[in-house]
Amino acid sequence: MMRVHDPARARYAGSGTLSVQHEIEAQSTHVTPHDAWGRRFPGALLAQRAWAPQHVEEPRRLRGWRVVVASPAFPAALLFGVTLLLIAAHQGRLLQLFYPIASLLVGVLLYRTHPVHWLAFVCWLMFLSPEVRRLADYFNGTFTQSSPIIVAPLMVAALSCLGVLRYHRVLAQRRAMPLMLAILGVLYGYAVGVVRAGPLPATYAMTQWLLPPLIGFHLLIHWWRYGEFRRVLMRTFKFGALVMGTYGVIEFVVMPPWDVFWLISSQMKSEGDPVPFGIRVASTMNSSGPYAVTAMVCLLFLMADSGKLRAIAACAVLTSLLLTSVRTAWGGLVIGLMFPLLGLKLRMRVRLIGSALALAVLTLPLMSIDKIAEPVLKRVQSIGDLGNDSSFADRSAFYANFLDTALTDIAGQGLGSTGAATKLDSGPRGSQMSVFDSGLMEIPFVLGWPGSLLFSGGVLWLLARAFVCACRIRKDRMASSGVGIGIGLLAMLISANMLTGLTGMFFYISVILPVIGRRAIRQGLAAPVESK
Repeated sequence: MMRVHDPARARYAGSGTLSVQHEIEAQSTHVTPHDAWGRRFPGALLAQRAWAPQHVEEPRRLRGWRVVVASPAFPAALLFGVTLLLIAAHQGRLLQLFYPIASLLVGVLLYRTHPVHWLAFVCWLMFLSPEVRRLADYFNGTFTQSSPIIVAPLMVAALSCLGVLRYHRVLAQRRAMPLMLAILGVLYGYAVGVVRAGPLPATYAMTQWLLPPLIGFHLLIHWWRYGEFRRVLMRTFKFGALVMGTYGVIEFVVMPPWDVFWLISSQMKSEGDPVPFGIRVASTMNSSGPYAVTAMVCLLFLMADSGKLRAIAACAVLTSLLLTSVRTAWGGLVIGLMFPLLGLKLRMRVRLIGSALALAVLTLPLMSIDKIAEPVLKRVQSIGDLGNDSSFADRSAFYANFLDTALTDIAGQGLGSTGAATKLDSGPRGSQMSVFDSGLMEIPFVLGWPGSLLFSGGVLWLLARAFVCACRIRKDRMASSGVGIGIGLLAMLISANMLTGLTGMFFYISVILPVIGRRAIRQGLAAPVESK
C-alpha cells in the first residue's frame, strides 16, 4: 500500500510508465536515491538536487503556407518551378548556370534534413535533366556538347559519399560486405584506368560505376526508415511514370521543336527520323535505351501499388515503352514479372495477373491507331525472324569477335576505356569503344579478372540476399518487385551494362530495399503491409 505522504512516489506509481515527469516537485532540498521502502527511484530522480516545476509547451502546429514551406518536397518543387519560369522566359543561358547550382544546394539541404526525399530528388533529376538541357539548348539556339545541366544529377548523387565518410565502419560489417566487394572491384578498375586511359576519362567513368553502390549504401545506413522509403519511392516512380509516359506519347505524336533540334544536332540516327510517328520514343531522357529501362522499372514498381492514378500512369508508360522499340527492355519486363508471380501467395498472384491483364486492355485503344501500332508490330515481328535482323546480327558478330579479347585480358583495360568517358581521351584510342553492345563483355574487359570477381561477386551476393529477404516478407509487394527488377536488369546485360549510371542506381535500389525491409519489419520499425 502506497504512503500518501510521498508525493513523488505516488505520482510515479500512478503514471504506469517508466518515464518521470519533469514537473515533479521535490519535497526537500535533497533527493536521496532510495524511497521509504529502500527501493531506488528511476534514473531521472537520481540527481542530487531539487527539481523545479517546469511547464512543457506543446509544439505549435504549422498552418497555411507554413505547412507547404516545411514540406520536404518544397525545395525540389521550387527548383523545378523556377526552371519552368526560366524556360518560359527563354532564358536558356541563365538556366545553364542556375540549374546545376540550385540542384546542388537543394540536394545538400535534403541530404542533411530529409535523406529519404533526397533519394527521390536524385531520381527526379535523372528523369528530367536531359529534357531541361534540350529546352535550354533550343532557346539558346546552339547545341551544347557538354552542358552543365547534365552534370546536376551526378553532383547531387555524389553527396552519398558523405555517408561513406560518416559511416565508414559499416562497410566492415557483414550486411555491407556485398557493397564493399563491388566498390573494391570498381576501385581496382580505376587504378588500372588511370594508367591506361588517363586520369580524366578514368575519373568520369568511376562516377558512373561507383555512385550506384554508394546509393545502395545510403539505403543501408538508413534501413530503419524503410517504411518512409517505401512510401516516397513508390510515389516517385508513380508520378515519374505518369509524367514521362505521357510526354513520351506526346513526343511520338507531335514531336516538339526542341526535340527535333536535339535529334538533328546530336546526329543520333539510331533514334529515327525527327518527324511525328517517326522516332523511337526517348521521352524526357537522352535516348530510347535509358528511357526504356526506366519505363520498365516504373512498371514493375507500379505492380506493387494500387489506385486509379496507378492505372493511368501504367497505361501511359507501357505505351511509351512499346514505342521505344527496345526489345531488350520488353524482355526484361517479362523476366522481371516472373519473381513477383512465382514468389507471391496465390491470392496476391491472381491480383497481379489481373492488374497486368487490365493494363493490357487499357492500352489497346492507343494501339488500335495504325500509326502507333505499326512500328510496335514491326518490332515484335522481328523477334520471330532474328536471322534477318541486322541488330541481332551485329550483336552476334560482336560477341564472336570480342569474346576472346574480353576474357583473355587478365588485368583489364580499366575505367575510361569504354562508354562516354572515351570522348575525354585525346589519344588515338579516344572514342573507339564509346559504344559497347554487351554488359557481359564490358565488365571483364574493363575490370579484368580481379576486378570482375570482386564486382560480380558483390552483385550476385546482393541479388541472392534480396531474394531470400523478399521470400521472408512475402506480403511486401514492393520487395518482390525489387527482386524482379534486379533479375530483369541482370538479364539485360546481354545488350548493355545495366550496373552503371542511372540503370545501375535502379539495380542497387531494387536489391537493397528487400534487405532493409526485412530488417525494419523484424525490428518492428515498419509494418509488413500488403499494398492494396
